[in-house]
Order: sequence, then C-alpha cells, then structure tokens
Amino acid sequence: MTSARRPDDRPLRVLQVTTTPDGGSWFHDQVVGLTRRGHHVRAVVPAEGSLATRLRSAGVPTEIVPLCGWRPRQLPRVAAAELRLVRLIREFRPDVVHAHLLKANVACRIASLAGGSNLHINQVTGINHLRSPILRRIDLATLSRADVLIGSCTAFADRYRRYGARRVAVSHYGCDVRRLDPAIPGDAFRREFGLTLDTPTVGMVAHMYPTRLKAFREIGVKGHEVLLDAVPRLLAQVPGVHVFVVGDEFVGTGDYRRALEDRATRLGVADRVHFTGHRSDIQNVLAAMDVLVNPSLEESACYAMIEALLMEKGAVASDVGGLPDTVQHGETGLLVPPGDAAALADAVAELLTDPVRRREMGRLGRVRCLDRFDIERTVADVEAVYREALAERAGVRW
Repeated sequence: MTSARRPDDRPLRVLQVTTTPDGGSWFHDQVVGLTRRGHHVRAVVPAEGSLATRLRSAGVPTEIVPLCGWRPRQLPRVAAAELRLVRLIREFRPDVVHAHLLKANVACRIASLAGGSNLHINQVTGINHLRSPILRRIDLATLSRADVLIGSCTAFADRYRRYGARRVAVSHYGCDVRRLDPAIPGDAFRREFGLTLDTPTVGMVAHMYPTRLKAFREIGVKGHEVLLDAVPRLLAQVPGVHVFVVGDEFVGTGDYRRALEDRATRLGVADRVHFTGHRSDIQNVLAAMDVLVNPSLEESACYAMIEALLMEKGAVASDVGGLPDTVQHGETGLLVPPGDAAALADAVAELLTDPVRRREMGRLGRVRCLDRFDIERTVADVEAVYREALAERAGVRW
C-alpha cells in the first residue's frame, strides 16, 4: 500500500564506481556534486592517477579496485578485485551503487549477486562495445541485474529500453557551464599560427582513439579520417580555410596520430591542417575557431560540442548518439550523416560563408547548453533518480 508522503530526505550513502584512472571529469563532477549536496559518497577507481588525485583533493574518500581487464591472463586479478568490491559494498553499506562505463557496470552487476538491499544504478556513457559480439553478449546477459539504467543521452536510453532494461532514465553528464566566456578574443591562438582575425578557421577537439574493434579499423571512432577527407572539398568552397586537429592519443604509441598526419599529406592538405596535440588553454583555442566539428561514428552528448556552443561557435556534428541532444539541426548547428566527408565539408562551408546565421545558432546553443548541461542540474537529476527508485522499492509514492 502506498502513501502520499514524500520519501525520507536523509543524506544517502552512495558508492560511485568507474574504470578509468585518468580524465573522467564527468565522474569527478558528479561525485563532488553529490557530496556537496550532503550525501556520503565514496568513489572507486581502477588505479592511482589524475582522477583519484582530484577526488581526494575534493575530500572524497577514494578506493583503488583494479576491475579493468577482459583477457584470460587478467581474470585472476579481476576476480580478486571483484571480491574486494563485494567486501567494500558490505562494509560501506551504500543505499546506492552507481557504476559508470561497461566494465564497472558489469562488475557491479556481478557484485549484486552477493545480495544486499543496495539500489544498483548503471550509467551508459557510450555504446561502442555493442559492436563487439563478445562484449555485447556480456552486457545484455547481465543487464537485468541493474535496477536503473541511466543513459547519458536520449539515444542510449532508448537503445537500452529496447534491450529490456528494467527501468530507464536520461541524465546528461553536466559541467561547469559558466567557466567559458564567449567574449574572450581568439587572436592569441591565431598569432601562434600566423593567422589574421579574418582567416576562416575550423577546429576538431577530441582524443585520438586507436581501437581493435573491427567496426573502427578504417575510420576511428572519433572520425578524424572523415574530417581530413573533407578538407579538399572544403578548400574548394572556402579557399582560405585552416583546419585544427586539437588533441592526441589518450593511450597508444603515437602510430595512429602519425597515420592521420600521413593521410593529410597524401590528400595534399598538410599545409592547411594543423595537429596541435593536447592543449590546456582550451578556451583560447575555442575562441579562435569559427566552426567546431565532431564527425564521430559513435558519441554521447560530447563535452567538446557543448563547449563549442557555450563559446557561441558554429557547430557541425554527426547525426549519431547524443550529438542531436547537443546540436539541434538548423537551430543550434548542423547535423550530417556519420562517415560522409562530402556532407561534412558542405555543412562547414555553409556556416563559414554565413557568419550572421552562424552567430545566431551559437547564441541559441549557449542558452540551451546553460540549462541542459549545467552540472547542478545533472546532480539534482541523478539524486532524483535515486530517491524515486528507492521510494518505489519501499512502496512510497515519491
């Protein structure tokens, strides 16, 4: 029997689990945000690294549990880590176990078999693994152990709803949307490359991801090859354009970046394509661009495109995954079919040659991103998912 009272608003005990030791700003911001709302949050990461350092600096108790690894020789270590996770859950007794990334999701689903009354939340940050027959089977075979599946974009949530997830919600990974100022001039970055203020500029900000997945052998998941292939056609329409590839291999030997640089040379556009590597001054980089592109073959909402719109820049993105949640076609930017270099070139040229429309789209994009991707909203939405699911379990109308 249900009652009309609100569920108890006591602080919750939350265990947040991920399997990335570095980067992971979305994870850090959510954990810290929940802590600031008064909840007792502990974090689990797979190894010492920048993420653990940042979490501890923010006062978040952080445990190292090396859950990463699918290969046979790694299984003994992973099994030991799984037992460590089960013990940690029993000791901490969280109300909610919230996992991010496939390996963390599967590990927490297995841990749920040990019993307990914990609410198990899985957040889907990407779906590249569904292109691997083995990883897809592992994911779908264990999916029923998740009490709630949170999609980090509408498309992911819809996909898992069709797969039979027990309960589905959407929560975009938010960020500090006020930290970027669209009034910042871009002349400092342009001067580095000898460009004037009226030189047309296009940027792509993304890590380079070499992968063993067959689906991304010809074109990497982020679509760098698509952008490079688009440059000759773009130059034919906007002869003065310069293209910037910002970012580098997140992990790897550097071979993938060298292959991309060789591709630009073979296409005859090496003098117009600048590989900058990682940049810490991302606001200055974005300020110098007229148009930002994301030609990914798979993608969530994508911080890079959110940042582009927060800087009121023109935006062109693939019509996949969470990118339509960020870039609304014809309103805040343009969407093109994934893998279509010609369509990408034409869309970028369209915005470069129509600065008035480009700026109008950018301004509207900033307004929408300030609302949708504010970390405060993200954390409030996640807390609401927790409370609603816990109340339902307790038979209370929330």
